[in-house]
Amino acid sequence: MSGSKALAAIIISASLTLGCGTQLLLSTGPAPAYVPTAPGADPVQAVQEPQLPPGKSPVDSEQAQPPARELPSAAPATPPQAPAPPANYDPYIHGAPALAPIDPLIPAPTPVPPIWQPLDAAVRRTAADFDGRISVVAVDLTDGARYDFRQNDRYYPASTFKLPVTICTVQAIERGELTWDTLITFTKEDDDTVGQGGFANVEYGTKWPIRNLVDRSLISSNNVAVKMLARTLTWEKLAECTAALGGMVTRTEEGSTPVSAADEAAWWQAVWQMKQAKPEVAENLLRPLRLVPYLGRITAGTPRSDLVTHKFGTYPPYEHDGAIVWGERPYLLVVLTYGEDHDSADRAIEQIARAAWDAVYAK
Repeated sequence: MSGSKALAAIIISASLTLGCGTQLLLSTGPAPAYVPTAPGADPVQAVQEPQLPPGKSPVDSEQAQPPARELPSAAPATPPQAPAPPANYDPYIHGAPALAPIDPLIPAPTPVPPIWQPLDAAVRRTAADFDGRISVVAVDLTDGARYDFRQNDRYYPASTFKLPVTICTVQAIERGELTWDTLITFTKEDDDTVGQGGFANVEYGTKWPIRNLVDRSLISSNNVAVKMLARTLTWEKLAECTAALGGMVTRTEEGSTPVSAADEAAWWQAVWQMKQAKPEVAENLLRPLRLVPYLGRITAGTPRSDLVTHKFGTYPPYEHDGAIVWGERPYLLVVLTYGEDHDSADRAIEQIARAAWDAVYAK
């Protein structure tokens, strides 16, 4: 494909056909961004990668998300009763290696900080009705009060993986190893059959600035962009960086390594700490996170959705979300799920998000 045709293909609407046969239409957005350049050329300003229209979600790590729901005006209804899975229910697929033993489906009650006691009650009700597994971590970022529910169970991260990759990229820039204008070459190794976005129409050998790749990774959850960043960091250095954050993740021949809700909470705490220490640096992550067009899950369950920055992930039957809610009393929330369909998982995450908000702000 010629460079002009590739650019035209990025600018016009694109159609992605999912494995289930559903077509998802991608349309351009108005915000300016970069377009890749031929090898050796300088980057130029052009239109942004095609974005979904309002109410649609971006292509995620393996699938597309369902449309966002209206924000609830009251606590969501309890989901329909579902039979409990067997005690030996396995949260791993595709031949993942055996990991440490997992907790019972509904762990025995443990002491909970007063602020999170209403959340604990809501999580236990939701988990009892959920035909699968749920893990939750919530942290009051004002005083550090923490709530954990099955926080050590392991899940495939899906596109929540993109948050730590971009955090580690920012850290590499801060150390002087990269710059925001460093150009990364798009190679066959970076290509992906799902979640390509505009890269589906771009030739190998084109060069992309790191800032553009970070934006694509977080705003439109672009798989190719995050693989280019991770390859540049190297998978080994990514493992070292994320281990230092408190939640190690990398990629092997089998795919992304499993993570826990505790791991993902550590990533969000790193974002929070960056915001406190170097707000102008943290803004390189928070700005694209504010532009995420998907408004479901934690965002849908939070009455003040404008306060939410989140990174969701889906790899059926894994459905996740993690966020910081930037209110008067900010808090982080991570919800990882396995075993249910999109709608049931979305509803469960929304319920837990609403309960977290009410625990912090209800009078």
